[in-house]
Amino acid sequence: MKLTVYLNFQGDTEEAMNFYQKVFNGTIHDVSRFGDGNFPMPEEQKSKIMHGRLTFGDNLIMFSDGMTGMKIDHGNGIHLCIGLNDEIQARLIFDELAEGGKITMPMEKQFWGALYGQVIDKYGINWMINCDL
Repeated sequence: MKLTVYLNFQGDTEEAMNFYQKVFNGTIHDVSRFGDGNFPMPEEQKSKIMHGRLTFGDNLIMFSDGMTGMKIDHGNGIHLCIGLNDEIQARLIFDELAEGGKITMPMEKQFWGALYGQVIDKYGINWMINCDL
């Protein structure tokens, strides 16, 4: 069994996918647009991403733009947690995710023996970065 993250955005999925591709040094696959389908929709929706995948390491994040008029609310009840064991890479990922976003807990050594921090990125996604030292 494997859990996969599926993120929806308010029309800026392509920008977000490219951002995460850079942050995680990943590969984008299987991008399909709403216009690829044969169903009626507003013209501006046709170029938006219906489905896309980003892989990095053994990880997968899937993406989609919401339908026109659909409000996306990422909320504060879910955080994506990246676990690493390389302090330089952990700080780099944390700093890149923080660009244009908000640091909610700076990267610091914690009582459980890890380097840890939290950030809400510029797309409103909550991230936890945990690096075992």
